Amino acid sequence: MGRLTRPFVVLVAAMVLTTAALLVQPVRAQAPPAGAAGQGRGATPEPEAQPGHGSGQLVIWGDSALFDGRLNPENCILLSRFQRGMRMGFRMTAIDGGTGETENTATLTAHLTYTSKTKGKQTIDLPMRWRGAEKRPSWAPGYLRPPVELWTGFWIVPEDAETGMVVYTITGVDRFGRKGSFRPFSDVGSQVYIVD
Repeated sequence: MGRLTRPFVVLVAAMVLTTAALLVQPVRAQAPPAGAAGQGRGATPEPEAQPGHGSGQLVIWGDSALFDGRLNPENCILLSRFQRGMRMGFRMTAIDGGTGETENTATLTAHLTYTSKTKGKQTIDLPMRWRGAEKRPSWAPGYLRPPVELWTGFWIVPEDAETGMVVYTITGVDRFGRKGSFRPFSDVGSQVYIVD
């Protein structure tokens, strides 16, 4: 077997790391209402205190990708063109601007607007799941380290969605009351589109 080039190794490592994001449920569950302890997944465990946090702005950034299961070789590849029935995934992180560390108390939500053939313009909110809340003895295959800096969420493009641009933003708030947001670059070609 020939010698592998560094760019090839880096590409494969990146693909393996991002592919593992779908091995566990990708949408962050919201805490159940009071008195509903036995329903759903239950409340997210309380995050550990992080010294020095709360001193800078809350910074949110990330990307969109195809979330289609680890058996699809195109799973977790950056993507901005989706067909009906595809899972549009969001991979985001929230950073404490004072320390440069992940802000584990943030709650992130994706907001997207698209046009339905039957209902017209639709705006939906998708709560995202913080991966660092999962305390397991072993991590899913493919992770190089526990994914404590990652929030994920997805949207399945409905069959009645019209082709065209999908406008999305990600907003977040943390325990200090700081708010942050992310939106794709403003260039038309950088936006997410539904295509045939």
